[in-house]
Amino acid sequence: MEQRTDLMTGLYYHITRQEITRRHELVREYMREKELGVILVLVPHMEGYRRWLSGVDGTERRTESCFVIPQKGSILHVIGSSMVREQKSTAKPEGSMPDPEEAFDGIRTIYYFSAFEIRKMIEEGGGRKLGLIHGEEMRAQMYDYLEEFLPEIERIDVTRDFAMQKAVKSAEEQALIQRAVHLQERVLEGLWGYLKPGMLEAEAVRYARYLANRLESGGIDSMETAQVELISWKGRQSREPLCYPGRYLSDGDMVQIRLRITGDSGFYGTLTRCLSFGEPSVQDRETWQKVMTLQEIIEEKLRPGTSLELLQKEIKDLAGKMQIFLKGTHFLHGIGYCVSETPDESSCSESLILKEGMVLAAEPQVCDENGNIFCCGEVYCLTASGALRMTAIPREIKVLWE
Repeated sequence: MEQRTDLMTGLYYHITRQEITRRHELVREYMREKELGVILVLVPHMEGYRRWLSGVDGTERRTESCFVIPQKGSILHVIGSSMVREQKSTAKPEGSMPDPEEAFDGIRTIYYFSAFEIRKMIEEGGGRKLGLIHGEEMRAQMYDYLEEFLPEIERIDVTRDFAMQKAVKSAEEQALIQRAVHLQERVLEGLWGYLKPGMLEAEAVRYARYLANRLESGGIDSMETAQVELISWKGRQSREPLCYPGRYLSDGDMVQIRLRITGDSGFYGTLTRCLSFGEPSVQDRETWQKVMTLQEIIEEKLRPGTSLELLQKEIKDLAGKMQIFLKGTHFLHGIGYCVSETPDESSCSESLILKEGMVLAAEPQVCDENGNIFCCGEVYCLTASGALRMTAIPREIKVLWE
C-alpha cells in the first residue's frame, strides 16, 4: 500500500496516485464543461480541499495558502502572502519545505501569487473565466490585487456546484471511510470496558481520545481530530455536553456518547450510542426505540434521486404522525474529509439531488417527556438500490454494571 507522510500530523496516509490523478482529472473535466480557464481554491483546509487535491495536509498558515488549478499542466500550491506586481516568468521556491514533486503528484509548491501567470493560464485554456472555491474567504489584499491586475477576467463562485462532484466518493474513498467508521466502533467498545461509576465525564472523554490516537487517529489538535461528546444523566439532563470536567458517573445513569474521529488518511467517521449503568427505565427504552424507528425509516428512504431537504421534511412529517418529538430539522449530512460536508445545511446544499457513491451521516435526535435527548448516529453509502449501512455495531442501549 502506498504511503504519504502528512506534514500536519506526521502520520502515514494511504492515498494512491491513481486516486489523486482521478481527482485532478475530475476538476479538469468540470473546468472544460464550465469553460473555466483557472480555478482558485481559497483557504483550502475548508471542506478538506487541501487533502482532496494533494492527499495530505500542510503546516502553513491557513489564511495564506491557496491552490491555482489550470486546465493543463501542474497545479500550483501557493504558500504565503507575496504577490507579484510585475511580470515574472520564473521564481525558485524558498524555505525548508520538502520537494513538492516528492510530496504531491501533479502539484508544484511556489511562494508567490502571480496574476500574470493566471492570465496566461486562462488564455491557454481558451476561456476568460476564473472559478473561485470559497471565494467568500478571499483576503482583502488578494481581492484588491485581482481588481488591479485582472479587472477584465470574470470571476465565478463555483463552490456549491463543484462540491457535488467532490461529494461522490470513489471506491477507494468509500473503503477509507469504512475504516474510519470501524475506528469509531473500536473506540466505543474500548470505552465500554473502561467506564464505571465514580468516574468523571472528562476522564471518559480523555480516554476516548487516547484510544483514538493509539488506534489510527492523530494530530496536534485532538479537539478537532478526535471530537468526543459525552453527557450523562439520571432522570433528567440538566446541561449541554462537555461542560468541563462534567459530573461523576453513578449507578442508574444513562450515558450518551458521540464520536466524530478521523481515521486513516484524514477521513472522518461518526457514531452515537447510549449506554446505561444498570437496567434502563421503561421510558428510556421506549424513547430509544423511537430513535431506532426513525433510523430504520431513514435507511429505507435514503437513496439516489431525492434530496436531503425533501427527505428530512418527509421524516419530520412521519415523526409527527407517530407522535415522536424529533428535535431539529437537519439530521442528515455528507461526511468525508470533514465531519459535515456537502450536501449539508452549513453549505446551503440540502436541496441538491443525492447521487450514487455519496456517503452520509444520519443523526436523528428524539426528546422524551422530560426533555432528555436521545441520538443514534450512523453512516451510510448510497448505492444504486439504496443505502448501505457502514456501521456494524448493534443499535441498542448497552447495559453496563448490571
